[in-house]
Amino acid sequence: MQSVPFALTKIQPPRARAGLIARPALEQRLGDALDSMRLVLLSAPAGFGKTAALSRQLGLLPGGTAVAWVAADEDDDLARLAHCLVAAIEPLDPPWRTSPDALIAALDGRRHSRQALVDELLNALAATEVERGLIVIDDLHRIADPALFEFLDALIERLPGRWCLLLAGRVDPPLAIPKLRARGELAEFRQADLSFSGDEVRALVRQRERSLAEPELRTLQDRTQGWAAGLSLALNDLSGGKLPGGSMRERHVFDYLASEVLDGLEPTLRAFLVRCSVLPELTAARCRVVAGVAHAARLLDEV
Repeated sequence: MQSVPFALTKIQPPRARAGLIARPALEQRLGDALDSMRLVLLSAPAGFGKTAALSRQLGLLPGGTAVAWVAADEDDDLARLAHCLVAAIEPLDPPWRTSPDALIAALDGRRHSRQALVDELLNALAATEVERGLIVIDDLHRIADPALFEFLDALIERLPGRWCLLLAGRVDPPLAIPKLRARGELAEFRQADLSFSGDEVRALVRQRERSLAEPELRTLQDRTQGWAAGLSLALNDLSGGKLPGGSMRERHVFDYLASEVLDGLEPTLRAFLVRCSVLPELTAARCRVVAGVAHAARLLDEV
């Protein structure tokens, strides 16, 4: 294979971060899904611990499980991501019949060239000697290329039985999800599944070597609604066994949302949110007047 100019960290699973607590219920469900499903979807807003849950789950996979990891970036299109995927599975010694580099170079936007690449990849996966294989594409929400999602739909449709595809992102990808759901070939993990339960909040507080009375624990759970990033920020600011209630906590939450959410929004949507931020409640009628846009309801749906 020819060398491809992308950072090798795009195809290297992240290291499990220090301080991650065990989440037996989530880990059991996720493990069962990875063992039996064709597609596993993790879809939740920023800060709900999708990548953290995945990095911990990789250490819990049964022996003999092969993993190909790809982290998506905003400038990825079908060709670039295909290069990454081919490189990620190359250590498994797939028996290519046709050069995948040549097939990627031949992509011309038409279905025929895309299907040729899908067929070669499927044949290579089917012939690769693994007990169980897992392909992970993380941060899929960063990609907007329609051809990539058509490629993934075709790949999922004929994925060999020993392989599972896991897609993680902040929004649902435009794939044939209803069809897979109806077939029972899809496992979905969303905000409610990733949110920390009361017991998990207590375990996190103990792991961080903090001390909170039961009323404070319930307040923390209520404030954050189990949002992993919010829990971490609140515990970082914990002082004297009391939850912070002033501007420092609010500032840290704002900084997180600004860098992880707002900075990645389209300029039109970001301007809309800034104009409407003065409202105590965001409704389509109010936002239409304040922002001066007729399609406020659609923009709120995007938010």
